[in-house]
Formats: sequence, C-alpha cells, structure tokens
Amino acid sequence: MNLAFARELIGPAMYFGLMGDGQPIGRYDDMWAGWCIKVICDHRGLGVKTGLPYIWHRKASNPFVNLKKEYKGIYWQEELIMFFQGATLLKECTTVQS
Repeated sequence: MNLAFARELIGPAMYFGLMGDGQPIGRYDDMWAGWCIKVICDHRGLGVKTGLPYIWHRKASNPFVNLKKEYKGIYWQEELIMFFQGATLLKECTTVQS
C-alpha cells in the first residue's frame, strides 16, 4: 500500500503502530493507519484517493519469509476491517484533541 497525506489537514491523527522486528505483528502499519484515517476523513468531509500507485517498486522477495512476517496480521486484519467499517465518530469530534 502506498500512503500519503496532507500534514496540515490530518497529520496529528496519522499514527503508524509499532510493527516490525521485536513487535508481534509486522508489515501492516501503513494499511491499518490508512483505514483509521479514512474513518476520520469521512467524518470530516475530506477526500481520500485510492487507485494505482504513483511509484512502482519491484523487488524480489521470498513469499514464505513474507508469510512468516504477515501471518498474525492476516488474522487481525479481518477483525480490524469490521471494526473500521462500523466505527463512527461523534458530531462534536472535529479535532484530534476532541
């Protein structure tokens, strides 16, 4: 997933969870942060663009090594999708602090 955002609009709300070496889940930080910020952008009436990436990268990687890094996230991803689909924010919530 490629992810970019306007810092002045949603920067304080953009947070990538701890993932990678030494953490129980890896390689999902950008996707989960993107889903979270999508809920916030929908609430605030801000647009979100999806589509093909602007920059393509091709790297040879071992799918079995990737699966080992990603298998715990695959399980949690199903739960998180349902969570974000059902998440709603109160009308009064217009800033990170509220």
